[in-house]
Amino acid sequence: QTWLNGNSISIPASESIVDMSTRVGWNIVQIDHNVIINNNNELRNLSALMINGSKLTVTGSNATSTGMGLEISNYLKLDGVIDLEGESQLIQPKGSVLDPASTGTIERDQQGTADNYTYNYWSSPVGSVNAATNNNPYTLPQVMHDGSQDITWLTSGYDGSAGSPVSIADYWIWKFANQPGGNYSGWQHIRSTGMVNVGEGYTMKGPGSGTINDQQNYVFKGKPNNGTIALTIHSDNEYLIGNPYPSAIDAKQFILDNSPLSGDLGSTTGTLFFWEHYGAGTHSYSEYQGGYAVYNLSGGLPAARYIPAGSTNEVSVGENTPGPYIPVGQGFFVIGKNNGQIEFNNGQRIFKPESDESVFLKSTDNTIEEVDNRPKIRLGFDSVNGVQREILITQDTNATTGIDFGYDAQLYEDQIDDMYWLIADGKHVIQGIDMINADTVLPLGVHTQTDGINAISINSLENFDENLDIFLHDKVLNVFHDLGQSAYTVTLDAGAILDRFELTFKVKSTLSLEDETINQLDIRYDNSNSMIVIKNPNQVDINSVTFYNMLGQPVFNNSEIGLADSLKYKVNNLSTGAYIVAVSTPRGKETRTVLVK
Repeated sequence: QTWLNGNSISIPASESIVDMSTRVGWNIVQIDHNVIINNNNELRNLSALMINGSKLTVTGSNATSTGMGLEISNYLKLDGVIDLEGESQLIQPKGSVLDPASTGTIERDQQGTADNYTYNYWSSPVGSVNAATNNNPYTLPQVMHDGSQDITWLTSGYDGSAGSPVSIADYWIWKFANQPGGNYSGWQHIRSTGMVNVGEGYTMKGPGSGTINDQQNYVFKGKPNNGTIALTIHSDNEYLIGNPYPSAIDAKQFILDNSPLSGDLGSTTGTLFFWEHYGAGTHSYSEYQGGYAVYNLSGGLPAARYIPAGSTNEVSVGENTPGPYIPVGQGFFVIGKNNGQIEFNNGQRIFKPESDESVFLKSTDNTIEEVDNRPKIRLGFDSVNGVQREILITQDTNATTGIDFGYDAQLYEDQIDDMYWLIADGKHVIQGIDMINADTVLPLGVHTQTDGINAISINSLENFDENLDIFLHDKVLNVFHDLGQSAYTVTLDAGAILDRFELTFKVKSTLSLEDETINQLDIRYDNSNSMIVIKNPNQVDINSVTFYNMLGQPVFNNSEIGLADSLKYKVNNLSTGAYIVAVSTPRGKETRTVLVK
């Protein structure tokens, strides 16, 4: 064999002198003095790295800035420090070994909410240090710090405090490890002294150093986790877990590695649930405002939001939608499908900086992600009590009309008012389906806590067939409302409604002259004069006008009309709420939803 490089030595990530399109990623490096990696390459690859009593700094200008990736493809012996500044990450792919005899540490910053009342779900990228084993259990004081200082862990009281270092009330540190779903008593109170296994998640509130929109920086310091990490889960149990590595992980790969496609039974349902705590300003559980954002193979959904009447809160549904990459330190829930092992492995690791400075739910920069060309419908529900819920339908050839692993996501928490897809009598917020066409019918369920006006609308369409119109079918009123034109507003009695609404589709057709004429009917309700007003500039022949309440009961009807360019009908003594005006013509029926105030 011929040594092509002669006496030249190429530094890591430099251009190869043999092929300048190739960057050098096969160096074996030993560090005996402090070294800083400060070039602009996004990812630096090494075959092996040995650090002996010194410090390697992977630069980022401050704790929250973008950084770089350091990938060790074969072997790491860490007897010093790797400081991952900013968004810098340590990646070890499949087959890469961390020598168990390593006694060194890494340091990695991550930010949570500064607010005293707001939970973050965390998971540590490091474990405790010893010279014999990796992926070691830990207590929070062993791994979580305020910069270079130890956090003051308060073992009494409920509020943390700002300062240097910050103080954290350890009353709010809990984990939920393989416990029956929906069982509040399953939360395990570990405080600052309880052990956390690598891969498990835990809850913690901020020190009160700012508001819910402010950040508090923490530094994880310990022995980096690496390789396969497994946690036992039982069927129908829930587990608060989290990204266990000092790098982002690919959520899709994690789901697939724990699916029936991986060769086992599939330990989870294939859906990840991310807590988002967005208000209340209290420690009272009954007053918490929050919900779970959702991600699976069909896509991501934001958490439902509660925005009470008169609120000045401008944050709306869709603020934090999970993407395909899970950041360092992020905790999340999974649900057990079968008895088995939840597996994290190096094949899931990837270098992905976070997209912005938003607090947990943390999001990563998905601008380089593979484009998702699948058709999607995001349907919105705005309730009488100010709940905003978004639900998702995704067309994917791997899905069916039944329940599919990783493509359908069950409703994880009930809001006081809510909307969901009904699949096999179960409530779901994400549904995958193999085909959406004119024959597709998707049942919807709704429940509300109080009587009142609610609205169903299209939040957004992605890659959707422009030749299909989307209708909400109200089976009680026998109304097909075109959601492409406007939201469907309806007054509902309190309770669950599981057999009234469904989403249907119709192929667009070219309007005839008669159709265009009918569409020019202006139908409204004049609240000041308590009158139905119909403007009919083309004098369409009208057979009847019927006014329905939202129970489907006619409260007014007139069938002696004929040709007229303007019609007005007095309708007195109506209760406040939404009504349907149905105008019947020889060409069909036109309906409008009107609001009586």
